[in-house]
Amino acid sequence: MDDNEVDLRVAGICYEKSKLCNPLLTFSSGEEFVAYMESDPAPFPAMVMLDINMPGLCGFDVLEHLRSREEFREIPVILMFTHSDDPADMSKSTDLGANGFITKPSSIRDYVEMLNEFASTIVPCVAST
Repeated sequence: MDDNEVDLRVAGICYEKSKLCNPLLTFSSGEEFVAYMESDPAPFPAMVMLDINMPGLCGFDVLEHLRSREEFREIPVILMFTHSDDPADMSKSTDLGANGFITKPSSIRDYVEMLNEFASTIVPCVAST
């Protein structure tokens, strides 16, 4: 989830180069993502990456919504910070139940490596239907 169209395209390119095999869905707002989740999608996402700096519902708001619902609590959530390594943001991420937090990678290679790390640790591969 990111409100920056260029960042969403870069994420898609990096995703294609990574070892992740789950379907990629992108959302340009927190409201759009929450509406999708409330539509009872099947299967649920294997992982969610949220930008904290969003107009309207920010990444923290969406994380709080996900963790408030029993059916969404087990979905791994990674919060992405744009140029922020503020300890308060990191602490808030942990307090709200994020599985991790990162600063947006500055290169495609770093982004792909980060996605591959997620692929090997927290994201199960599911067959698409």
